[in-house]
Amino acid sequence: MLSRLIILTALLWAGMILGISFLESWVKFRAPTLTKPIGLDVGRTVFNSFHKVQCILLMMIILIGISIKLTLINWFIVGVLTIIFILQLVWLFPTLSQRVNVILAGGKPQNSHTHKVYGIFEIAKFLILIDFSMRLML
Repeated sequence: MLSRLIILTALLWAGMILGISFLESWVKFRAPTLTKPIGLDVGRTVFNSFHKVQCILLMMIILIGISIKLTLINWFIVGVLTIIFILQLVWLFPTLSQRVNVILAGGKPQNSHTHKVYGIFEIAKFLILIDFSMRLML
């Protein structure tokens, strides 16, 4: 039962990444009446909430993993996932949020690769979660 729950949790998280990071983020900027500053502010709010949900999902995976005694390779995968999430939470998201503040104040932030790195980490988390789920299914 718990092994199915950890798979479900990982796949739910992967699905949320698809829905929020890969769909909502792109579609919102195609709305003709939505200005870029408002879209950025909405995005920041959505991702702030999404980070809280991701934290809960990560904690569920860790707690269930303890209960079902994950293999060493699966713990390594969870560790990599945790590091990526922490980097997004404490480094990348605050930096992106500051950039939104500059834009909302009418300024132009300096060029940065922060958004690209955040996106690469989202892709990595998605692939890691799918791989993790597949390993647990075998």
